[in-house]
Amino acid sequence: MMANRLKNLLAAWLACMSCAVAMAADAPAKPVLKEGWNRKQIKVFAYACTDGLLEPTVRDYKAAAAADGVTNPKPFPEQAFRDSAFPMCLCISQRVAETWTLAELENKVLQRSKGMVNEALNGGRCKPEGMLGDILKQRKERERQP
Repeated sequence: MMANRLKNLLAAWLACMSCAVAMAADAPAKPVLKEGWNRKQIKVFAYACTDGLLEPTVRDYKAAAAADGVTNPKPFPEQAFRDSAFPMCLCISQRVAETWTLAELENKVLQRSKGMVNEALNGGRCKPEGMLGDILKQRKERERQP
């Protein structure tokens, strides 16, 4: 009786282990960062991306208010914008770090990352959510109108 119980336990353990091995084999590999990148560098790149998006957005906001004749517009909600842009920029930064070494990006950051940024802004991988996502949706809707 004890031998049967031991056999059943052993069989169950082996079944669990084979499932675990199969699941581990199917798990996606951890992305490999190219030379020169680390988590801190990725975040620095993401913050620079966020700042790069913020400046022209604030400028467009003020220009739109002036064009509409608004003399005292509400302040632009910078923090809400940053909160929505940063996750997209972090995703793009991760992709960049997996694609090019830090040395390969020197003086070519904008040219190399432009495709990934455009893909995200057009609703692809790393697409923005929240305020930035809403701004882009509204812009597309205005462009569709005759």
